[in-house]
Amino acid sequence: MRGKASTELSTARATARRCALPACWLIGAALLGAAIADAALPEAATELAVRAQQGDAWAQLNLGAAFDQGLAGRPVDPVQAVYWYRQAAEAGIAEAQFNLAHCLATGTGTPRDDAAALRWMLRAATQGLEDAQFLAGVMLADGIGTAADRTAALLWLQRAADRGHADAAVLLEHLRQGGMP
Repeated sequence: MRGKASTELSTARATARRCALPACWLIGAALLGAAIADAALPEAATELAVRAQQGDAWAQLNLGAAFDQGLAGRPVDPVQAVYWYRQAAEAGIAEAQFNLAHCLATGTGTPRDDAAALRWMLRAATQGLEDAQFLAGVMLADGIGTAADRTAALLWLQRAADRGHADAAVLLEHLRQGGMP
């Protein structure tokens, strides 16, 4: 990756990732501290793992997020996060596709593969995930994972901007004025 688009993609990973863990876990972790919240939820964490292993795509996404963030009694384990994100992504969960795309684009928990990252980002974007629409536009504009495609970049950035994504609107205007990312 290179240039401004690369920086935006890396920055967006930290700020735009979606975590579908149950709100009570996140609120509990914020109010009580992660160690106390994790200790209070061993049964829920075990149930999450069982449901993920049984093929529940949302549980797979949540378990991936738990390994990604070190939540629900799970250690930070990028390889396990990618494994569970991929399971949920293949089941069609847009948020998992988005997270998997980030892992592939940055080489976190898996070898870096820009072409695969773009494919997964486009799958999430097609489902209407505005952050994915924005990052698909960034990747296409900068030629990350494919040859640069200004027309496709404008399309995805417009879709994200139409949904209220402020960064997409700014980049869209910059590209329309003839600038490159």
